[in-house]
Amino acid sequence: MKIIDTFLFSEPYEKESLLIKLILGGEFIAEWIIVENEYTFQGEYKGVFARQVLDSDERFAPFLDRIHIISANIKYSPIDYSRKDVDTQGMDSERRQRSLAREYIINRYSDDTWVLLSDADEALDLVSDSENYKLLVQKLNSANDLVCIPRRRFWYDFDNLWNAVRATPITTVARLRTAAGDMDMGFLRSDHIGTTHEWERTLVFEYSYCYERAYILRKFRTFPHGGMTDREITQSIRCNHIPISAFRGKKLDLHRDLWMEKVTLTPENSPRYVRENLAWLRTNVVETNYQQNRLTDYPTLYTVRHRALFAIKQAIKKVLRHL
Repeated sequence: MKIIDTFLFSEPYEKESLLIKLILGGEFIAEWIIVENEYTFQGEYKGVFARQVLDSDERFAPFLDRIHIISANIKYSPIDYSRKDVDTQGMDSERRQRSLAREYIINRYSDDTWVLLSDADEALDLVSDSENYKLLVQKLNSANDLVCIPRRRFWYDFDNLWNAVRATPITTVARLRTAAGDMDMGFLRSDHIGTTHEWERTLVFEYSYCYERAYILRKFRTFPHGGMTDREITQSIRCNHIPISAFRGKKLDLHRDLWMEKVTLTPENSPRYVRENLAWLRTNVVETNYQQNRLTDYPTLYTVRHRALFAIKQAIKKVLRHL
């Protein structure tokens, strides 16, 4: 079974995540196709960096003969925040960039080749345990032309778990041949990354914003979903939750999938490479007293009254879902 991985790459701060992706894919990935662009998804010129990153660090040497880089010079329009479709504007730019890999892939690979539609910070782990590849093959053999692989998510640090499980799609070249529009391959990714059920083994690990604080802020300023302020992002790090954007009218509550927690890494929840190198991979950006910060910054959430009302609302929602 032939598997390739295509993903977007932005700036040099993504280097360690990129290396993790390559190491965890190992010999099981026939080729990694990197798609980069000289402009950010919010219209700012930045240049391209993938070749520079790969050639400047000898740790990438074992993988260079299986990496193909597609570099583009597409100037996306700055996001217009006066419109209601802010996220759509940014995501359309991402979909167009991602779809640039389609022609290369369909001209080079046979219809039965599987293509992982991922990001630079999403790693398919096929090397930590011999059972991982067997499980993936089993899932692909029992599918038609698209499988949504559950993705365990770590944000801000390599041992800081966000329990909201999402998916990374893997599809066939045959399916890509039907994705003829300038965003259609991108839609194959964005339409299939939602909530999903976990498998018996975790095969995809996401390490988003696992950078020093300045680069976390940089990524939020350049990625497709604009409108979050530095203050909101800094607050999310202080109390270890997802950014709550006033622009989008979001509010923080006790929902489990809004909060992140520091965890002990085990063979069940993390790749071997990350566990073995955690001491120097750690970003240490999450404040050690984040739990106390929550009590200080959001006292209303932790009152007996609010906890009781929240529990009642959740119970009602559960009942309604089963009617």
